[in-house]
Amino acid sequence: MKDDVIHSWSTAWINNLNRYANKEGIELQKMILGMEILLHNMPKLILMIAISLYFGILPQTLATWFSFIIIRKNAGGLHAGKSLTCTLITLLMFVAAPYALINIQINTAVFLLIFAVTGLGLYRYSPSDTAARPLLGKKKRARLKKRAVAASVFIMALGLLLRNEMLYGLLAVGALYALVAVLPLSYKILGQSMNNYESYE
Repeated sequence: MKDDVIHSWSTAWINNLNRYANKEGIELQKMILGMEILLHNMPKLILMIAISLYFGILPQTLATWFSFIIIRKNAGGLHAGKSLTCTLITLLMFVAAPYALINIQINTAVFLLIFAVTGLGLYRYSPSDTAARPLLGKKKRARLKKRAVAASVFIMALGLLLRNEMLYGLLAVGALYALVAVLPLSYKILGQSMNNYESYE
């Protein structure tokens, strides 16, 4: 779907819902933006689930995706410039990689080491923004940093609670994806700018 169509649909749907929510200003714009993001990502999510079902790896795909999305929600990070590129990367990350990891297990020590590295990396480099969506406000960035690290700890604790060595690997890969997305080296390789908020503050 084209951006203008998505924006038009999102605005219409949210305005209908807002008859009950009665939001205004920035809160209303956040609702519209959230709907736009949902509509942008829905086709990719449906395709990811469909292919995962075909290969019989839906639980593995969802575990990797869950770990990634819980952390990325607060950590931010790189975004693909084109929808097709984003779709291909999504399929590689959440279908091809989990398929390859089906028979690979890691022990508790390696799992904890990966999450220690992830937590430290997130504390050092998150949250990371993009030129299109700069993260304005020092307090907001500090809050997102704490939440990103807390999300990493939550995923680690969940893995330890479930105590499944195959799950360890999937959760760890998802967390590493989220870390790689905020690293300065990743931004440099892809030629994207970091700390875009500095241009506005």
